[in-house]
Amino acid sequence: MPCNLAPSSRRRKARGRITLLFALIVLALTVLPTASFAGTDTAGNVLTTDEGSTPSGVEGDLYWAGQSLNLDDTSIGRDIIAAGETLSIRDCTVGGAVRLAARTIDIAKTTIDGSVTVAGQHVVLNADSTASCFYAIGETVALRGSTKSAVLAGDTVTIDGTVDGDVEVWADKLILGKNACITGTVSAHVSQDPERAEGARVGALKIDRTENENTSTVNDTIGGIVAAALSTCLIALLLELVFPRATASAAGMLHQRPTPLWVSGLLGTIAIVPTVLLLIISIAGLSLAGTLMCAVIGIALVSTAFAGCAIARMVGHNQNRYAMAAVGGVAAGVLTGLPLIGDFISGVAFVFTLGYVIQIIWRNAHLKPQQPANTPGLPTA
Repeated sequence: MPCNLAPSSRRRKARGRITLLFALIVLALTVLPTASFAGTDTAGNVLTTDEGSTPSGVEGDLYWAGQSLNLDDTSIGRDIIAAGETLSIRDCTVGGAVRLAARTIDIAKTTIDGSVTVAGQHVVLNADSTASCFYAIGETVALRGSTKSAVLAGDTVTIDGTVDGDVEVWADKLILGKNACITGTVSAHVSQDPERAEGARVGALKIDRTENENTSTVNDTIGGIVAAALSTCLIALLLELVFPRATASAAGMLHQRPTPLWVSGLLGTIAIVPTVLLLIISIAGLSLAGTLMCAVIGIALVSTAFAGCAIARMVGHNQNRYAMAAVGGVAAGVLTGLPLIGDFISGVAFVFTLGYVIQIIWRNAHLKPQQPANTPGLPTA
């Protein structure tokens, strides 16, 4: 995690990533085809969404996506990459790394030659499981197996296994169980003193007491809101300078035809995850998947400023466009900087901007040759 962020800020960002992860998982599971499929390529890699079958052995990598995966007594030659709601791996051997994203993750009695990188709500590396290193983020994270190093982040982190090296923890609560055996240093960034059971062995314990999120100073919150407002205002002014027709068109579209704008934005947001997954599945679609992800990231970066600028232009259509862009940028930045509702406002702005882009692409694709574009105009005074 970035070293220039306060621990409380790191924890807030970690929880935000978990929330976003769950949203993406839900969208993917909702839109993925109900029919299962499975296939093996010439390199021995297996790609499957079939929950009813468990491969007895995979020569290469295992790629899986779906609702519930129960991998039992299986040998995987290289990596496991999986996403779903519940992932259970038991009595397996993995020759490479494990990359998982799910609500519940349980790894038990499994030998993993490479690293384990997981994100979920409840994450457990159970006893009799080994890995070279364990990186986990979740609401509750438990390390009961053995590893050479670990980086753990969550509300409650439990270490009740063996770590032949150092451990770094970001948590509200750290529990060192009676079976904990850590040869290196535990660097704990926690909001309360760790609970250490009798029998827990730790080479060294460094505690960095952090303030609880609920005790964050008002000045920090105000400073974040001001920074968000100024940066969004600057981006809004740049958009108005470089793309004045786009902001005017979005304002007119929002005024005259808001329903197609919002519906296409929502459908496009839902379709992003399964589209990227399906493109990745197809080797020929890897470049398209990369291009799509770059486009989505670009839209996300400017969506708040673009939405604020367009709405401000619609409201103050008779005013100076740069002044309205600045006002809209400041207002959007303030809203996205507010606690609790900031992420929701950012999501709404993304849906709005994506909907506008989809509507423009759709309209241009259906224009007849030499037919002038019918760009929605702003309301007249």
